[in-house]
Amino acid sequence: MQRQSFHAFLAILLLAISCSTRASDASGLVINFDASNPPLMYAAKQGPAGLYPALISKVCERAGIAVTLRAGSWRFALQELRDGRAAAGGIIKTASREKQFDFSQPIFQERVVMAYPAQAPRYHSLEDLFGKRVGVIAGWSYGDAFDLARKEGKLLAFDSDSDAQNLRQLKLGRLDVVLGIRESLQLVLREGGYQDVTLTQEALVSNLSYLAINKTSPQRALLTRFNLALQAMRRDGGYDALLRDFFAGKSAAR
Repeated sequence: MQRQSFHAFLAILLLAISCSTRASDASGLVINFDASNPPLMYAAKQGPAGLYPALISKVCERAGIAVTLRAGSWRFALQELRDGRAAAGGIIKTASREKQFDFSQPIFQERVVMAYPAQAPRYHSLEDLFGKRVGVIAGWSYGDAFDLARKEGKLLAFDSDSDAQNLRQLKLGRLDVVLGIRESLQLVLREGGYQDVTLTQEALVSNLSYLAINKTSPQRALLTRFNLALQAMRRDGGYDALLRDFFAGKSAAR
């Protein structure tokens, strides 16, 4: 009887440890951001900075979710997301990604525009990119239509790690056009003195951005709490106030 009691106690203890570990695993989030996409997300001396880290950390604070924010290459962020080791902030939803990841409610709407030499013929649509050398960010999706055109070889897409790299290649004549988020490209153009580069007024595509967690991760349950806090921020004006203050600060800094 004593031996049976010991085994029963051991089984209960192991179950308790297992449940405690799972609860601990699901109590917080490690979130990766792109280190080279200012002003939306980038690496600063104090750590991840930009709109997405500020917004997501504020939502998590209201939701009572402990977070660890990291900034690195987007390729690394996607790999950790695929492996279920971390979440990714500021990611675009695609059909293929929906098979692997769960997504929060949208956190922001990104408008992807085209940057090209001012003396070149104007760009308006995806078809204008066919046969062109197009600078993009490695690991990014620019919408299902662009991704399909790239796969079919209708355009020549060249991957880099930042908008600044792409614009330097454009200036050297190695690219015909660069794709990027309007606010991010505007920032690099101003800081780099690219007076001879213009941006399209119309967006090539508008993408909603999200927080994503691997479907196999125990942290996926936190998305419900995250979404409820995000909804509350939208209702009480906190979301609009954060965006207004963020972009006003960026304008003042320039």
